[in-house]
Amino acid sequence: MLLDVGGRGRPYAPLFEGRVAHHCVLDIEIAEGVDVVGDARQMPIASGSIDVVLCTQVLEHIREPVAVVAEIWRILKPGGTLLLTVPGIFPQHGSPGDYWRYMPEGLTCLLQNFKRVNVRPEAGTLASFFLVFNMYLFMLSAWSSLFQGLLSWTVCPISNLLGLLVGKIHRGNQFASNYFVVAVR
Repeated sequence: MLLDVGGRGRPYAPLFEGRVAHHCVLDIEIAEGVDVVGDARQMPIASGSIDVVLCTQVLEHIREPVAVVAEIWRILKPGGTLLLTVPGIFPQHGSPGDYWRYMPEGLTCLLQNFKRVNVRPEAGTLASFFLVFNMYLFMLSAWSSLFQGLLSWTVCPISNLLGLLVGKIHRGNQFASNYFVVAVR
């Protein structure tokens, strides 16, 4: 069984179709695709009952991420896997709040009870710079949907391509927009 924590709308369901017997979504609010309504700090899930926990871009919105990680560890079966993504550098966003940004050493510390923890940056320093540049352009152009559309079809794709190209030349990991983590209980 896969538990998608904060997976309202089931955006990752197609990636797991045919790979997991059951894809269950836990979220704090009733919404389309939510199977269990509950707080990630105190999940109404039996201990040791979950094979895989998916938690994408959720921990930054929770005041007590340590409590959430403890709950994930509790509900995972021994040998179970946590698939986690978190922002490293990213504009303030979303609800119910936006409290945290993460670095590899902090993630390793946060996940210290897991047997194996693999932390990878989404993109290297230069590619992340171009990604963040695009996000800021989009945010600063919010005053005009026409201008945002123009940026989306012109400047942003060029900037993305530049980011990919320079990322192949120099990766560097001092500046990463997001981190991907695979942790085994």
